[in-house]
Amino acid sequence: MLWARNVAFRTLPLLLWGVVACSDAAPPGTASGTDPSGEGDDSGGDEPSPPRAVDASTRRDASSPTGTGIKSDGGTKPGSTALTGDASTKDSGTSGPAPIANDAAVADGGGSPAATDSGTPDPVDIPAPMAAPLVWGFGIGITDVPAASKFYTEVMKMTVAKDSVKRFDSTDTILEGAMGKRGARLLLMNFDDKRNTRKITAKLVFQASNSGAVNTAASKYPDYVSRLNFGVVQFDGPETYIHEVGGSFDSGGSGITVPYPIAMGFATSDLAASRKFYIALGMTESRLGSFSVTDINGTATITEYTLKFAEGMGVVLQEWSTKRNAKDNPIKVIMFVPDAKAIADKVVAAGGSVVKEAERLPAYDNRLVITAKDLDGYLLDLVQ
Repeated sequence: MLWARNVAFRTLPLLLWGVVACSDAAPPGTASGTDPSGEGDDSGGDEPSPPRAVDASTRRDASSPTGTGIKSDGGTKPGSTALTGDASTKDSGTSGPAPIANDAAVADGGGSPAATDSGTPDPVDIPAPMAAPLVWGFGIGITDVPAASKFYTEVMKMTVAKDSVKRFDSTDTILEGAMGKRGARLLLMNFDDKRNTRKITAKLVFQASNSGAVNTAASKYPDYVSRLNFGVVQFDGPETYIHEVGGSFDSGGSGITVPYPIAMGFATSDLAASRKFYIALGMTESRLGSFSVTDINGTATITEYTLKFAEGMGVVLQEWSTKRNAKDNPIKVIMFVPDAKAIADKVVAAGGSVVKEAERLPAYDNRLVITAKDLDGYLLDLVQ
């Protein structure tokens, strides 16, 4: 289930970006086949996922109840995910992303203890050291943290894994999906400098079996504005960040009854430069397309590219016309990496910067973290 044989990227008009899906047809470490043809105005065509080296200690485990599917001597290992641009079409034979956390059924000894759905959440349940980098979670700046926490726990049914964790520039609250430990983590970042956190051009994408129910529940909360409602729904959530919710994004999560985050996208000031930057970090890209959308700042046309490591979640880089502010927005991408210094060196070489040298942070169970910025000032937590 975990290993992506083909990664299809398709254009979907009206939706800002796509969703998570993985093919289960190929064994670990295999890349084969041809991507299905894209739809819409994506002239760039589909791009297959490149082969990925596999540690000899990993092996398939079809018995995992939450689809982890991989065991190793160091505990579970998250599987590869892909982003597709067509939320309304579900490819036959695909399955969703691997859970980020260990599953109780696949604990193998020698690594992190297995997490259970009924136990105390552990937001950093990934064995160390990492074999390869992956995107683990996303952060958004929030001024009213209690209100946002209420929204994500009551509407999105997320669980607060860590609360009020102090950092050098913010106080963070970490949330995760309440069932299956599936999908990305979400950080609510309350910055010390009280920077603007409203009308930010960024969006969170959630898988949910009943998007209509989520939309109805969200409509009772402040800042709600409906953007789209025909199976896949879009609405403004806390502090006007757009939320997109659909039930066919992640076919592997169809048995999970509560929402969980699977992607985040954000505006760039120079799309070509940003693509080059993230590729320099080791990500691969695929074009999603160009289409018209509406956000809190009005109607515009966007062009999007998805970039991701071989495993974990992805980011979607957007070029807006009419332009949106893309400089120093309160957005963060959290990467778990084998060597934080090596990735930080790549960040600097590609034109980014390091804003906080290596430190151990309680937000990530005292793992070593370097905080960097990309070309537009979006934060990158490099967690080793």
